[in-house]
Formats: sequence, C-alpha cells, structure tokens
Amino acid sequence: MGGSKPAEYTRVIFKEGIRHEFHISKTEINYDTKTASLQLTIHIFIDDLERALTKTNRKSLKLGTDKEATDSDLLISQYLMDNLKLESAGKKLEVAFLGKEPSEDFQALYCYLEVPLSKSSESLSISNNLLLEIYDDQKNMVIVSRNRKQVGHFVFDEAGHVEVVKW
Repeated sequence: MGGSKPAEYTRVIFKEGIRHEFHISKTEINYDTKTASLQLTIHIFIDDLERALTKTNRKSLKLGTDKEATDSDLLISQYLMDNLKLESAGKKLEVAFLGKEPSEDFQALYCYLEVPLSKSSESLSISNNLLLEIYDDQKNMVIVSRNRKQVGHFVFDEAGHVEVVKW
C-alpha cells in the first residue's frame, strides 16, 4: 500500500478560513492508583473548539496565539466540564483544569485535567459530548487506562451515550 493514507484521513493544511476534513477528539484517561486520581489529556482541534466556544460567547478567542483572550482558560474549562461527564459510585466527579498547550503543528490543543478519585472506586462512567452540538460527524475517542495499562477504548458519536469501565 506504499504508506499512503486513505482519503478520509487526509488532512488539509491549516490556513485561516480552511477547515480540516474530519471531526475527531481524543481523550486519554489514566487512573493512577498511587495518587488516587484520574489524569486526563484531551486532544482537540483549535478551530473546532474555537467554533464551539464562540457559538455561546460570541467573541473570537484566538486560541493558541499571542492574542488569545485572557478568559480563554476559564471558557475552555467550563466547556470541557459541561461536555465531558465522569461519575464514580453514582457521584459526579469534579474535574480540575490544569492547563493547555498547542500541538507541535499548532492545529490542536492538549488540555490537561485531573480528578481526585476514591481508592475504593470500582468503576467509572463516561459521557463525552465534545463538539457534538457543532458537527454531525463528530467522533470522540476515549482511551481509559489504569496505571498506564489500557482497560477500555470507546468512540462517542451521539449525545447522551454513556460507557462504564470497571477497574
């Protein structure tokens, strides 16, 4: 096959006004039993996130640039918490936004979050609705690990969908 990628995975070079051809986010959740916390990394395209945030806030945030709005971290944090729901033992988990950084190609952001988790936790319920209000073809991959060993892999593509991982 010569290393060529299928057409559906070909990416358009990002320039102002040009959108990529597919809509996907990737969330990695690691349950670190030593610290009794969930460590989350969300990889999300900047233009998609900006579109979702400006839809409700009606101002350009210029994410990942020198002119980024001062309240962007707060708006990103709120958006992520509204659209990524985590529960354990029937209780909603409170997510702490630690920060973000652009990807090497400046097309996406890595957002870092952390959640304290009871050492007696036996399972995690996950609902990921990121960008589903924007794109009909949005896919949200979630990879769940316990002490860096994968225990689950899910794709969310419809609102209200919930998956459960047992530790």
